Amino acid sequence: MMERFSLCAGQGLFPQGPVNGAEGGTVSFTTNLSPPAQPFIIISWSVGGVSIISSTNDDSIGPGYEDRITLNKTTGSLELRNLTLADSGEYKVAITTATAETINGSTELVVYENITDANITGPPNHLFANVSSANLTCEAAGNITAIQWMKDGQPLSAGDNILFSEEHRKVSISPVKRQDSGEYVCKLTNPASSATASYRMMVNCDPELTSTLPSILNLGLGLKLQYVTSWSVPPATFTWLFNGQQTGVHEAGYSYNNSGDYRCDARNDLTGKVVSLGHSLSVKGTEGAAGIAVAVMLVVVAVALGLYFGITHHR
Repeated sequence: MMERFSLCAGQGLFPQGPVNGAEGGTVSFTTNLSPPAQPFIIISWSVGGVSIISSTNDDSIGPGYEDRITLNKTTGSLELRNLTLADSGEYKVAITTATAETINGSTELVVYENITDANITGPPNHLFANVSSANLTCEAAGNITAIQWMKDGQPLSAGDNILFSEEHRKVSISPVKRQDSGEYVCKLTNPASSATASYRMMVNCDPELTSTLPSILNLGLGLKLQYVTSWSVPPATFTWLFNGQQTGVHEAGYSYNNSGDYRCDARNDLTGKVVSLGHSLSVKGTEGAAGIAVAVMLVVVAVALGLYFGITHHR
């Protein structure tokens, strides 16, 4: 029975689209042919009119390809290794079957430079919420066809204060807000390689104090009273006053047992901003509790974005 091939004109011999390769990497030009009952008589590969290999009883390999190719003689597929940018071009194959039919096909190879040395540069100075602006620029060596930005593991999108440059190499944030603190990552890609860079940005914010203190405390109720700094970057330092006098306490927690006027001063040492919150407290006794000292803890919780110590401007 005579064996025939349906790809005599080369249509569908290769998958649609170009073959993408990375510099120094390997690609395969894989045909859709199944191994024939009888071996092919001739398989010839070329690029830009230059012969890569002509395989008959013996193989004739073109200069520069001796140690870089492997030919599958049952399907006509070709593997090309140690790619260089000069390998880009149109690759053609011509196959003569045992019945003297000719199968022709072609495909395009695009070799991309590997993306290396990815880096994000950011603002050199301290950033202050609602005042400063920040520009983050992503750079790398090699062919870059797309750039994607992430913040704290989520895609970063343009917004009221966030703009991208045309090629997405730069992110402009103006003005910076406290929620803009975090880790920024840019991912640079081309069809054959990718690279990422990261940058941790810190926005300094003044303290904000809120209070949940009652005005009257009854002994024995076990109340836990709190002053809370809802935001401060870097963490605030504290000063406690009682009836207008310094207490000498500069810690986050402060125990007291007297009625009177209490004040907490929270200071951001970087911005110099001091936020104060005062409270008048009346301590009442209960039956059987006379002579028992009252120990009430005021707790100040500094809530900041991430860990302040160890945070740097750069990766």
